[in-house]
Amino acid sequence: MKNKFDWETEEERLHRHMRIPPKKKLEWLLQMNEFSWRCYSKKTRAVFFKLRNLR
Repeated sequence: MKNKFDWETEEERLHRHMRIPPKKKLEWLLQMNEFSWRCYSKKTRAVFFKLRNLR
């Protein structure tokens, strides 16, 4: 295991993230989405949906 103060190359970082199972990544993304949704104000949510619908 690397010391948290060691610098890692881009390739090492990618390999480290690739070892995380896809299910765990999706669970983390869901939790982040729920958290950010709770933190949004009504105005921010309105802007978010407006921008999303423009796509």
